[in-house]
Amino acid sequence: MRLGLLGFSEPDQSRLLAWAGQVQAGWPEWRGCDPHLADAWMICGESVEVLGRDAVVIRHPHGGDERLALNRAEVDRPLAFATPLPEGFASAEFFESDDENSVRQRLQRFEAWLRPLRSQFALGSLLLERVGQFKGGVIHVTHEGRLLAVIDLDRWQSGLFIPARPVDLAMAEWVRRPPGAADIPSSFMRLPLHRVMWTYAVRTLRDVLPARYRERTVYLRRVPRVPARWFDEVHLSLMRELMVRPAVFDSLCRRTGIAESELAHHLASLYHAGGLTTDADSARRAEPAVRRALVALHFDQADPNPDALLRTGHSDQSDPMVPPSSILREMPHSPLRTVAGKSAGPSVVDEG
Repeated sequence: MRLGLLGFSEPDQSRLLAWAGQVQAGWPEWRGCDPHLADAWMICGESVEVLGRDAVVIRHPHGGDERLALNRAEVDRPLAFATPLPEGFASAEFFESDDENSVRQRLQRFEAWLRPLRSQFALGSLLLERVGQFKGGVIHVTHEGRLLAVIDLDRWQSGLFIPARPVDLAMAEWVRRPPGAADIPSSFMRLPLHRVMWTYAVRTLRDVLPARYRERTVYLRRVPRVPARWFDEVHLSLMRELMVRPAVFDSLCRRTGIAESELAHHLASLYHAGGLTTDADSARRAEPAVRRALVALHFDQADPNPDALLRTGHSDQSDPMVPPSSILREMPHSPLRTVAGKSAGPSVVDEG
């Protein structure tokens, strides 16, 4: 799972990440990441300034000038504040950042809240292992007589029983069913399988990039159909690079300067979400739609001619790759917003 730490000093961050990274039997491993991409947040209470009933400003990073505004009513993931809290600020979600037991208890509360996400991760892992056994059709995933998931491999759709636990999915039986059994119960969470696979691929520590993507030319087939804020800077840069000029793995590694392990990890997430191919004809047919999708992402919001971005690249190895300006930090739907200037106040929040 991905943990975002906001407003902590570097020593505090190091301590928290060390505790969070200690894997407990039956529980997921937590790793630090860009707070905009995190599954859960821990926020230093001493770095919080209260603006109103739900609005706060967080000094992040600690000791820097940058400030992030957060409206708690818009929060879409679990969070907790490290004590002491600012005067006049109340939250039932708090912990002591210098107490390992308190931190671990908070992480376990996060994990309980994030059970549907953890179950999607588990389903993605199992699907990667078993999809070759079925090739297509409808699959019911059951455990002890209860239906946990419906997988329609022909339509690349799925439904997940919301209370399902990862351990239940791990012990479940996968049964092929007739096409008429593809209906997803109304109480289930409907999930396109490319989102399930993205959820798995961006979080797993395993190398899940197929071998052919290390040996053959890689093409961009489509921009994965996931929310734009799910992409990090490397995903964006790789899509741009591959649109400019497809490449084999080693060449792409040299062109971008990205370490092999990181490159494999990011390519794997793009691949499992349907974004890559090694079929040149398929890529050529899809190119017009891919170009439109890339422009729609607003890779470089400062460029008055976004099409120009797709006509130039970093093919010259002497030219270091400069990541495109972020579409993440100023997304209208992002819970975290950058505050313009050093003085906090509701009127100075830059909405992007």
